[in-house]
Amino acid sequence: MANPGYGKRRAGDEDPHADPDFAHLSPREAEIAVFVDHLDDGQAMGHKVLAAQHPRYGQQATRTSLNRISEAGHLRWIREHLTVEDNTMRWVTRTYWSRTRRSAAWWEEFARQRNGRIVPGDLRPGLARTDEPEVPEPEPEPRCLQGAR
Repeated sequence: MANPGYGKRRAGDEDPHADPDFAHLSPREAEIAVFVDHLDDGQAMGHKVLAAQHPRYGQQATRTSLNRISEAGHLRWIREHLTVEDNTMRWVTRTYWSRTRRSAAWWEEFARQRNGRIVPGDLRPGLARTDEPEVPEPEPEPRCLQGAR
């Protein structure tokens, strides 16, 4: 299990389980998708953890498959802004799963409803970054040396 509040979360409002749920995926991605679909909510979803649990594929194959499953519309890593028990604010990255294939627009609306942002696919799960441009810090003003005129 992942730490409480993290791990696999269902996106909700899914179709009932059926054999062709992942037929549009390649055999490896379909096998990993079925494996993830059968995990309980709250299970850790990192590629290292899944590779350790899955007997056929290693870490890199699992990571590649998770990225392809995400591109197919079944999985998203969403960065959410939360208030925690001590009333401090934190950004956390959560993993959402949907057996039903979803469009990118659906996932964007889903993230917006949670005051979250989609984590770009080129970043590993768990990193709390979005595709917003970074604001550069202002450069400090040059200081004059005493005695120099």
